[in-house]
Amino acid sequence: MKISELIERIKQWHEPYVAKDEGRDLILGGNPDQQCTGVIITVCATLEVLKKAKEKNCNFIITHESILYGAKEEDMDNDVVQYKKRFMEENGLCVWRDHDRMHGNGLPFQPERKRNDYIFYGLMKELGWEEYVEGDSMKPLWYKIPKMSALDFADLLIEKFHLNGLRLVGNLDSTIETVWFSEHVQGGKMDKGKLKGGLKADAIIPFEIVDFTLTQYVVDAAEMGQNKVLYEMGHFNAEELGMRYMCTWIQDIVKQEVPVEFIQAGDFFQYRGKKA
Repeated sequence: MKISELIERIKQWHEPYVAKDEGRDLILGGNPDQQCTGVIITVCATLEVLKKAKEKNCNFIITHESILYGAKEEDMDNDVVQYKKRFMEENGLCVWRDHDRMHGNGLPFQPERKRNDYIFYGLMKELGWEEYVEGDSMKPLWYKIPKMSALDFADLLIEKFHLNGLRLVGNLDSTIETVWFSEHVQGGKMDKGKLKGGLKADAIIPFEIVDFTLTQYVVDAAEMGQNKVLYEMGHFNAEELGMRYMCTWIQDIVKQEVPVEFIQAGDFFQYRGKKA
């Protein structure tokens, strides 16, 4: 089976899907017309992930995020980009991005959501939180979990997401019950809605975050004695479990014709605490 054939199978699995212009689900490097020797799934095809794929003799890498540092290929020309592209070419690796389809379609592209957002749905499944979902189960962002302390909840996140640590903001004496994955908090117009969401949540887990909106709100709410903590792990860490879950449903597509394996891109953050 060629890599290009497998990509088409995955696209069909994601239907119904309404394309948004060219979209982001593109070949990011390598030759898709070669025979597939194995599939690696990851949230981000870093150079380390590419090296591990080579070691495992898997030449098709499915990444959720861009591998060219947020720019189009023609806009990036530096030694790191060139090394990464050369490594893919010399080792016969093909990288395809499955982003837009993984998140599914809803408004404004379709009148209603037809497919699960498989990042958040997969996150729910990997956490085993199906019975705790509040609201939309096709894109689960809200949960009511059994009560636990704020620090115990931090330990749970570190374990489940395989993190090096967490940045914590707020009242660490809180009891956590209502959990909200607030997605991106970037300082724009959407943040007004994020603040409204923050009113309802004990635990807020953002992806990108700016300090002058939701973070500052949590700081002041905690100063007032409110039960509120923000747990910052970063965008890629938060979406990693959704890509891990892809290993389960892609088996229906691959049908054991080639091996499939998940490689964690890894927690990029390292922490140095204050000296005593």
